[in-house]
Amino acid sequence: MKTSLFANRNFTLLYLGQLISQFGDWFKTIALIGVTYSLYPHASAVGGMFIASVMPVLFGGIIMGPLVDRWNKKKLMISVDFIRAVLSTGVILGAWLQNIWIVYLFIALSSTFSALFAPARASITPELVDKGQIVQATSSFALLTSVSMALATALGGFVTDWIGPYAVLWYDAASYIFSAVCLMFIRYNWTKPETKVRVPYLKQVMEGIHYIKSRPQLVAVYNLQFWRDFCLGYVYILFSLYILNELQAGNSGIGIGYSITAVAYIIGAFFIKRYFKKKPFDDSAFFKIYFPFNILYGIGLGVTFSVHNWGWFLALLLVTNIFQSGVNIITETSLLTYSDATIRGRVYASWLSMSRLAYGISLPLFSAIGGLIPISQGGKLLTVILAVSTLVLIAYLKSRLLKQQPESQPDLPIGG
Repeated sequence: MKTSLFANRNFTLLYLGQLISQFGDWFKTIALIGVTYSLYPHASAVGGMFIASVMPVLFGGIIMGPLVDRWNKKKLMISVDFIRAVLSTGVILGAWLQNIWIVYLFIALSSTFSALFAPARASITPELVDKGQIVQATSSFALLTSVSMALATALGGFVTDWIGPYAVLWYDAASYIFSAVCLMFIRYNWTKPETKVRVPYLKQVMEGIHYIKSRPQLVAVYNLQFWRDFCLGYVYILFSLYILNELQAGNSGIGIGYSITAVAYIIGAFFIKRYFKKKPFDDSAFFKIYFPFNILYGIGLGVTFSVHNWGWFLALLLVTNIFQSGVNIITETSLLTYSDATIRGRVYASWLSMSRLAYGISLPLFSAIGGLIPISQGGKLLTVILAVSTLVLIAYLKSRLLKQQPESQPDLPIGG
């Protein structure tokens, strides 16, 4: 019988810090929507907030990857948490001065440092747990994200109205300090990468890209992620339009829809965690879970956005996002499993940039042409994109794995 992850002191401390921090992040998101809208009562004010939080990750993720691989991940995360705590006070200052541009500036700066924290947290996880427990760890973090999303978004508006947006923003700043303190107590022995010759920084970035290209499992993950996030950009638009216009469920219906999605993520995380409790994570997971779940997710979107009954819509939304939850967990597990510790930060950071690139293309594209696509046909379009891209990736990965069977593929030298 495998030992529980939470018997691992280091993992528990990391998890506890992220629990408090993620609640702070979701509370902050709800509070900032109200703050920015009060400063500039137009939809573009809220849109600007999301752009300020996304764009630094799009451009900074892939560039910052080498820093994660070269530096002590524990010290890096502690430093980033303290910096984000200070930057959160800058957001409060901007709100107090009634200056929306100062608010945007500090949101963007905080997001830039988050582009360092996320790859570091993902990269250090396999070093804190046994190799056979990586999928359990990623499932646990996925569950944490889903629970915090479900509870914090549901309570965020109430809490903000109760204690005020400034108190919520101060809590967010304090949550980063709490996370940093938890990290301080983690026992982590870091060995500095050995390099005979100092490798130029840009070359280190390119090494990460070449490494990804040499691993068919990572290539499959990157491509599937791109097309899925490309579709999700349209889903975010279609979701609200469908609930408001087709189902006539109002803004409360949108809130219920997001809550149902969060519940689906929780169920999916439990399923994946239980499935791999006694099974090793290997290439078979791609063909038994990863690819089938992504196709089922696509089919689910097509069916969900075709029904006109509110109850059936919620039921289908729940089932559809259970499949998406499984895809999310297998994605992160694959990134950590199929990358070497010396380059894992670059792999994860590049993946984050790829994800944001897909959103960066999809959101403005479908914002511009979405009105030309009948709402009832939007889901079917998503089904086609996801199904076709996944079938192509199945053929690609099977072909590459068959070619690798005669001899194992040597690791590429990493300059670090």
